[in-house]
Amino acid sequence: MQSIKEASFLNSLENGNLFIGSLPEMINSSVNFTGKNNVFFCEKNVKLVNASINFKADNAVVYLSESRHGYKINLTVHNDNVFFMGKNNYINNTLNIILSEQKHLFFGNECLISHGIWIRNADPHLIYDCESKKRINPTKSIYVGDHVWFGQSAMLLKGTQIDSGSIIGAMSVVSGKKIGHNESWAGNPVKKVKEGIFWRDPCVHMWTQEKTDDNETFNKKDYIYKYKSHEFISFDEIDKKLDASQPTEKKVDYLKKLSSNSDKNRFVSPGENEKTGGFFSKILG
Repeated sequence: MQSIKEASFLNSLENGNLFIGSLPEMINSSVNFTGKNNVFFCEKNVKLVNASINFKADNAVVYLSESRHGYKINLTVHNDNVFFMGKNNYINNTLNIILSEQKHLFFGNECLISHGIWIRNADPHLIYDCESKKRINPTKSIYVGDHVWFGQSAMLLKGTQIDSGSIIGAMSVVSGKKIGHNESWAGNPVKKVKEGIFWRDPCVHMWTQEKTDDNETFNKKDYIYKYKSHEFISFDEIDKKLDASQPTEKKVDYLKKLSSNSDKNRFVSPGENEKTGGFFSKILG
């Protein structure tokens, strides 16, 4: 195993492992390579804080976008996994992630991630149907849009897709759900609590009554999302682009394009009344 604790050594990786981009700032952090032919990509202004990034097998990609916040992550990836974190996601404490079986985890921009969050895209042991003898618990990728808030100790599991502007309540367990934009979900198992909501990130802990009164309304539409066919990027299409059959270099180039896309409604899927049965997804080249 090659364990990197100083950023400059990322330029001297072994066994076909590759670092691309701008060297991150590393504070009490390590990047560990057990496998081969993995890619670690950092945009400018990436800071690892008490972080552990572990490439346990081969051909995985970890892509960290620029951020004004530190990356407080405990991440383990295996064969052909892709982990993508968009811009300026705030992690309140360590975010724990384990990726398995050639499937992925994708975060958009400006998400708020509270204490004690766990994300896993596999069970990971095998479950079979007694009659057919076929496996019934395949590993699945997880996708999160822009400006999504995760409450304390929420758990995010395989097959989940969350559109932009939504909230996952504290202690919730989210597995295999497709959650629309500007919705609030909570519980174990998670259920929709309310739709047609938006949230802002100012913290109320120290507020006086005057401050509370000043924030009773917010008249801007900054955090209200809407499906627009010319902006929409389908999570399912992203998953196809990140398939294990695709060359690692091609996946990295695709992630660069996604990172540079600034459309507000890019991760807002159409509701039932907006689906026409045609092909409505915008696919990046």
